[in-house]
Amino acid sequence: MSKTITIRTDEMLRKQLEKRAKERGLTLSQEVRRILKEAVEEQPLGSKTKHLRGRLALDRQRDESWRVTLRERNWRL
Repeated sequence: MSKTITIRTDEMLRKQLEKRAKERGLTLSQEVRRILKEAVEEQPLGSKTKHLRGRLALDRQRDESWRVTLRERNWRL
């Protein structure tokens, strides 16, 4: 690494980051770099939301007319 970035966080955030890094077997710096890289990486929207595909669950008893309209307009349901 050629540059240093210094940030200030509250104690709770630092502890959460340290815990996450430890769980992944990384140093705090490695985990922060991983998170920052993931945050700024340009990805198509589909790749960011693919884990949500097919997860819409509707309560049939609440508003059946809304469900019918949604089903008519969305082939995935």
